[in-house]
Amino acid sequence: MLTPEGIQKVIDIAAPTEIDYLSRKYTSKAVHLLTPPMANPVPVSTLQGLVDLYAGDLDQMKTKHEVLIHVTSPTTVAIVAKDADEWGRYRVYAIAEYPKAVQQFPYGQFLDPERFIIAAHIGFQRVKIENDDGTMAQDLDYVLRIASSISAGEIRDNIDDGITQTVTVKQSVALKANETLKPIVNLAPYRTFSEIDQVVSRFIFRAHADAEGAELALFEADGGRWRLAVTKAIADWLASGKFGDSPIVQ
Repeated sequence: MLTPEGIQKVIDIAAPTEIDYLSRKYTSKAVHLLTPPMANPVPVSTLQGLVDLYAGDLDQMKTKHEVLIHVTSPTTVAIVAKDADEWGRYRVYAIAEYPKAVQQFPYGQFLDPERFIIAAHIGFQRVKIENDDGTMAQDLDYVLRIASSISAGEIRDNIDDGITQTVTVKQSVALKANETLKPIVNLAPYRTFSEIDQVVSRFIFRAHADAEGAELALFEADGGRWRLAVTKAIADWLASGKFGDSPIVQ
């Protein structure tokens, strides 16, 4: 005598049947399409590596097939077939990914001046920013100078109205220096491929002091719009004749 468990096993191994209901066709159980394997994309870590694979006609991708260059994020670009295969799949021939191991500045964290200075030197490209009056400024140098001043002394007073901060740094027994911190600084972090100039964006620059000493922090202040600017910069670099007539898609 079949048990309920046995009946269920018979149902499970039975072939699906087609059912007509309200002029629509259904199957009695879920079915899954079986597709042949597809070659994995060739990984590279630079945009130039992607250009070299294209120039080398990897798997005859530009000889036998039409491809497009897809900028999927500020850190990822792929060479993709323009047409799907008979299974509805778009082959990805190669993909460039900015290495995740590249050290990033720890935004949103208060750091002691020494750690802040080291992280800033590692994490930002030195660029000049044009001010409203036409003069050029290097906000990275400004941030490093403030951090160095604090590391040489210590914050004694901190006047903060929520927009700007004025800190008093004791430089020696007899000398004190007042610094009004710029509330917003423009910096160019290393966060995408090295072939393009790093995109400048806005950061909130803050300082505070407690019993353990002074600390500094940078907070991203552009709402993530840097991603759009980086994606466009990558697309502009790729569009300069490096991929023939293949379209660049953002």
